[in-house]
Amino acid sequence: MSDFLDLTEAQLILFGQNFSVKLAVHDPILTTVVVGDLLTAAAVSTALTAALNAVNSIREDAKEYTRVKDILLYAPFGTPMPVAPTATAWPAFPAGTIAGMLAWYRAIANRIKADPAYTEAIGQDLGIVGTGSAPGTDPPVLNGRTLTGFLTEAGWNRDGHDAAKFQGQRGDETTWTDLGVDIFPPFLDNRAPLVADTLESRRYRAAFMDKDIVTTGWSDTIEIVAQA
Repeated sequence: MSDFLDLTEAQLILFGQNFSVKLAVHDPILTTVVVGDLLTAAAVSTALTAALNAVNSIREDAKEYTRVKDILLYAPFGTPMPVAPTATAWPAFPAGTIAGMLAWYRAIANRIKADPAYTEAIGQDLGIVGTGSAPGTDPPVLNGRTLTGFLTEAGWNRDGHDAAKFQGQRGDETTWTDLGVDIFPPFLDNRAPLVADTLESRRYRAAFMDKDIVTTGWSDTIEIVAQA
């Protein structure tokens, strides 16, 4: 049976929210759960959600900053000024937030499972029983979409993995360029075209990543045409 915390970051958010709500439900039955545990569970769920969402927003900020930079440097003379991007601020820590959140979840799960009133049904309701599921071994399956303003979008299936690493080629390029790691599909390419105001062929491939390590081979290549 797999580790109950062997989850993607998006799944961790849902786990934390469910655990906080359900812990309050089972608290009257479980003698080893105290009021402080309920407060910590609530704080950890809030902080976990805020932290993961902030990191994702900051990554999106980087894409927007790059888009604005490209307009400032490479757009045709006379192009209207873009709106200056605004950086995402790191959220304040809720009262009761702790470091080592995953270690805390494992510790309290072990305590709950040793409680005299514990049952398998309670464990499943809390989400602290491993499911035995594991990420797939195949590379991502990509699909592409052309947006306006020379934006292109590459969708990908998660298949239980944390993220997907993307590489790309443009025009006559024959070598692959690292484009970044995407956590929440789809991957958005907001680069300005190599030749201003000109249709551009873009090719993409991706590989799954887990715990910051590439864990599969590369996907089939897809081609998207970027246009104004």
